[in-house]
Amino acid sequence: MSKIFLSHTSVDKPFVRKLSADLRNNGHTVWIDEAEINIGDSLIGKIREGLDSVDYVAVILSKASIQSEWVKKELEIASNKEIKEKRVIILPLIIEYVEMPSFLEGKLYGDFSDKEKYKATLQLLLRSLANSKIIKKSKEELETIKKELAEAKGIISKYKKTIDKVTEYNLSIKDVKLKEKINNENNLHPEYAPINNVYAFDLGDIYITLGYLLWALGKIQMHGSHPIILLLSIYDKWDDAHRMLEAYDDMINTNTEK
Repeated sequence: MSKIFLSHTSVDKPFVRKLSADLRNNGHTVWIDEAEINIGDSLIGKIREGLDSVDYVAVILSKASIQSEWVKKELEIASNKEIKEKRVIILPLIIEYVEMPSFLEGKLYGDFSDKEKYKATLQLLLRSLANSKIIKKSKEELETIKKELAEAKGIISKYKKTIDKVTEYNLSIKDVKLKEKINNENNLHPEYAPINNVYAFDLGDIYITLGYLLWALGKIQMHGSHPIILLLSIYDKWDDAHRMLEAYDDMINTNTEK
């Protein structure tokens, strides 16, 4: 799910609180100043920190916000981030018809000016967030993932000594429930799709996707055990788990080399 910064002015707080609640109820993380800034914090420092940590900046456009120096500053930072990362970051959301700032002209916007159409516009916004492209990870993030992956592979190796070469599977031969599980995770983590579509497998009534496997291995690292260890042995699926991690390792290495 996405992390969203709501750029607004205090006059528009009632709308912002309602929107932030709806976004959170749909699984998104929302940065809103009144919830994130504590007494004693540097205001501009915390706001810049919030802008740097999110995927999108949704700017609430109203007669008050287009006059706000804070909103202008936030949009300036977000605009620079958009140019630097070469992707869409700023999402204009109109609650009052105003003259669109020049650098926002040509952008598609969410029209929340009609309260009776709020739900319909919210669904369009949620659909846009769900269909958004995944941000390309930095080299530092990829190195962290590679380190975590190496630790996960070590756990697999501990319980499985003999490993066959990677064998490709086709999504078309997987059962209906496994396909549904794959599709659900791919919607949440599109970057896992190339692995899930080929290597996802089942342990009886439990369906193992890349995200689930990494989560379970994390539990093993934290607590020393997880039921997946027993299930992999019962169903003789250690090879399947190792093939999935090998494929993910290859994908990470390919992205790092680019």
